[in-house]
Amino acid sequence: MDLFDCQIIPVPLTAERQSHISFWPNWLPRERADALLERSIAEIPWRKDSIRIVGKTIPIPRLQQWFGDPKTSYTYSNIRLQAVTFPEWMDTLRESVERETEERFNRALVNYYRDGSDSVDWHADDEPELGFEPLIASLSLGAERVFQLRHNLTKQRLAISLPHGSLLLMGAGIQGHWQHRVAKSKAVHSARVNFTFRYMNGR
Repeated sequence: MDLFDCQIIPVPLTAERQSHISFWPNWLPRERADALLERSIAEIPWRKDSIRIVGKTIPIPRLQQWFGDPKTSYTYSNIRLQAVTFPEWMDTLRESVERETEERFNRALVNYYRDGSDSVDWHADDEPELGFEPLIASLSLGAERVFQLRHNLTKQRLAISLPHGSLLLMGAGIQGHWQHRVAKSKAVHSARVNFTFRYMNGR
């Protein structure tokens, strides 16, 4: 298969049902991906958020920002993110992702992993405001990191390396049956920016 083609990765949900991940390893040309990475790091108003665990306040190991209708917000792990309006360049990117995936997206959580010591732990994007069986499109820029998935019941694992400029779409049902993470890596010394596009009904 040509690396520029869409690869379909089967993802079992239950014994009777299967979903899939659509994966474009080289979705963006290198020059375009380089420019987007540089612009994202420079222009996004990055947040430094913290969570409370057992009474302690702990900085989350990455920077982030939430984009969408500025009258709305998004909450996970007791962190409330007030939406920032999509800048024109990011809205153009969102529309390109919509055309490629043939899905609709009106929100984006953007994460900035400054190096391999930044990470995101096991979780699912299954908050009620994302609707039933949400689809998540993930665009990766910068350092290649490993995207890991773990089934909630069987503990089966999948691992996909996400190159600079790659696009990944998690299909229906995956958030309800699997968790995913990007683990720390001592081998990574450069930055990665990840756009995760979502759709919220009625907001």
